[in-house]
Amino acid sequence: MNEARAVISLWSEAVRDRRDAVLATVVSVEGSAYRRPGARMLLVEDGRRVGSVSGGCLEGEVARKAWWLTRTGSPALVRYSTREEEDGERPYDLGCEGVVHVLLERLRHEEEPAEPIRFLASCVTQRRAGVLTTVIGSVDPSRARVGDRVTLDADGRTGGRLPDAALARSIAARAASTLQRGASEQVAFGGAHARVDVFLEVIRPPRSLVVFGGGHDAVPLVRLARELGWHVTVADARADRARRDRFPAADEVVVTDRASPLAGLAIPPGAACVVMTHSVEQDRALLRALSTVPVAYLGVLGPRRRTQRLLAESGNPTFACAGGLHSPIGLDLGGDTPEEIALAILAEAQACLCRREGRSLRDRPGGSIHQPSERAGELLAAGAAR
Repeated sequence: MNEARAVISLWSEAVRDRRDAVLATVVSVEGSAYRRPGARMLLVEDGRRVGSVSGGCLEGEVARKAWWLTRTGSPALVRYSTREEEDGERPYDLGCEGVVHVLLERLRHEEEPAEPIRFLASCVTQRRAGVLTTVIGSVDPSRARVGDRVTLDADGRTGGRLPDAALARSIAARAASTLQRGASEQVAFGGAHARVDVFLEVIRPPRSLVVFGGGHDAVPLVRLARELGWHVTVADARADRARRDRFPAADEVVVTDRASPLAGLAIPPGAACVVMTHSVEQDRALLRALSTVPVAYLGVLGPRRRTQRLLAESGNPTFACAGGLHSPIGLDLGGDTPEEIALAILAEAQACLCRREGRSLRDRPGGSIHQPSERAGELLAAGAAR
């Protein structure tokens, strides 16, 4: 279960148990930090908590002070420095050499729905992206206050409320361009005497993985993908393999039609698809059908020679997938057990979906490790050409 799902689930439990909570969100980072803006942790008053805002060193400090800092009900913006002080001491036992700004918000169980979690849940359940904008600094409270929000969903509908309607419209317009770019950002609105700092966070739905094939080697792949928080669908034309009891971790298990292998399946444009039926007939039909689907990753299990023969028998189709067909599938990690193969497949799919090269960070050129490589696009294009 990924962080967003875990936060949504625990908040539902807190409401059921009539417990208040504090939502801690990383809204800004200066320098290096383990977690990036958008990282969340939910603290329930009975001690339960999920998520994180650091590598484990800030969580205890946040938990100790969150309730006191939000005792009035107003959000609190707290600055945590992991840099070395002039006396050589580090206020927190971290080596990131950065500053983390965390927004703390008191959530009242009787005031459900809590806006940030309601919007998160909407994006997750509908599997559609949106933008959650949060005011993290304001010179003039009559325009906006820390913690005020404007939301924008995938259909362009806005929500939230600000005292300044004109400012709300400006933020919503910026959110639309932020959603189109697909990258969260921090933006200042207004001049020096009316400045409002806003964190515009792109909420991405769970990544989608469609596994074609219900063999025993698909079980660890589905289980690991689900552990990463992906939405997983298992599809197979053989009803004895496409069974819910066989894949309890899958979100959907579908028995497909051999003649129309994609019928009844909803495959989002940014999905990852893995063909591993171990059936020449099914694989051939699937490769032919999937060649026109604009997925983000497409791989087929089996030796290169087998895949080349299947493609030749299918008329050597050109694939709409940005990175082309991956065969043999997976990164070169070594290992040959089903679990090790699953790891190699998901590692390659993750790299493609994030526009990364899938190599060691040690060998990455200078710059932020959180930014896609300049060579990623070239490599994806090269893969498509192959």
